[in-house]
Amino acid sequence: MYQREPKHFINALARGLKILASFSADHPRLTLQELSEISGFNKTAVQRLTDTLIALGYLGRNRRKEFFLEPRILTLGFNYLSGSELRQLGATHLRTFSLRIGQTVNLAVLDDLEVIFVFRNEIRGFFSFGLREGSKLPAYCTSSGKVLLAALPDEELDERLERIPYKPLTRFTITDKARLRANLEAVRRNGYGVADQEATLALYSVAVPVFNHEDQVVAAANISLQAEEHKPAAVAEMVDALRKEGARLSAGLGYGGSYPGHPFCIQSAK
Repeated sequence: MYQREPKHFINALARGLKILASFSADHPRLTLQELSEISGFNKTAVQRLTDTLIALGYLGRNRRKEFFLEPRILTLGFNYLSGSELRQLGATHLRTFSLRIGQTVNLAVLDDLEVIFVFRNEIRGFFSFGLREGSKLPAYCTSSGKVLLAALPDEELDERLERIPYKPLTRFTITDKARLRANLEAVRRNGYGVADQEATLALYSVAVPVFNHEDQVVAAANISLQAEEHKPAAVAEMVDALRKEGARLSAGLGYGGSYPGHPFCIQSAK
């Protein structure tokens, strides 16, 4: 969501990107009418945009006149992942960590109201659909998402909390804005986030922040446990181990402050 348009903002480019962003795992194929409804553009504008994206190789269209993303779109994501310092750090440190503790470990970044996995080492799957690097999940019901939301300035956080759909993915999902805000304040105090069966009943996860050289939270690292494994002693041990990894990743990005530090108040785990 744009707060203000910069001086050289190109509306046509923004509209084309919005068309591409209309597709998802739930909506892999869309008609002209559906694209118009999702994007908010009239059909004539959508037709011009889709014709351009088809000519560039990013969209296809089948005999039922449904549009779909072409494989070429993957080059954009793969270029980001292959050149991402975060992803490279994850591959260097978190894969070894994941194998050592025998648990699935992820590294994620915030994309508006969702988290995107930039690194994932899966020991066990927890969802009916496969998660991989590049996959997205809602931020409000995931441990990584809670850490990344908690790191936002209050004004920006409150704006996003207003736009969250609050769908009850399980009976444990927080579906109230005030409750989620209070939960995020606890994340700030504790220095880590927890999602207890909120995205799926099989999963209990904990996450910690990753800072860059400008003292900004740029990612979150998390451990995924089977829900029945989250005994207090085991969780405390996992949180302690994960904090050390978070500090190590942050140092790799040039962070020199206490860990987790502001806006998280737990002191250094180094």
